[in-house]
Amino acid sequence: MSDRAPKGETKQDAVPEAVAEAVIRGELTLGQFLGISDEQLYGWANKAHQLLQAGSTSQALQIFRGLVVASPTNAVFHAQLAATYMTLERFDEAFEEFQLALQFNEGHVDALVGRGEIHLRRGHVPEALADLSKAIQRDPGLNRRATQRAHATLRTLKQQAEQLQKPKTR
Repeated sequence: MSDRAPKGETKQDAVPEAVAEAVIRGELTLGQFLGISDEQLYGWANKAHQLLQAGSTSQALQIFRGLVVASPTNAVFHAQLAATYMTLERFDEAFEEFQLALQFNEGHVDALVGRGEIHLRRGHVPEALADLSKAIQRDPGLNRRATQRAHATLRTLKQQAEQLQKPKTR
């Protein structure tokens, strides 16, 4: 490798090779490399969540994409990006992001509920029931909105199943 810095940079401005390699190997996130603290990242996530709630979905999407790039193994950021995709009805992308969130945190309640809802949309009922049930097991007090939705969905499915099993009277 050349000892010279790229055009326009001084030798002091160049990224040390060991640091660049650590980023490439995934040992150092882009956020860490840039010196962005977790507190700052979560501050941005909060802002993006507020934007999403206010209907500024495209702005929220841009921020959540950036957060996933800055911290690619953060399950929360993947789940929030997935929820944004759900809002946009981009279900395949949402499913992929929920999968990634669960890869990094297999008990992430919001990701379990989101993935379960997509399974249900796709007609994959056993998979949906498993995800929704697991989410409720993780939050039995139904403290999160996601588990409240999961509980309501499971209750509705149970009622529908009971209606189908009732004998028809004439």
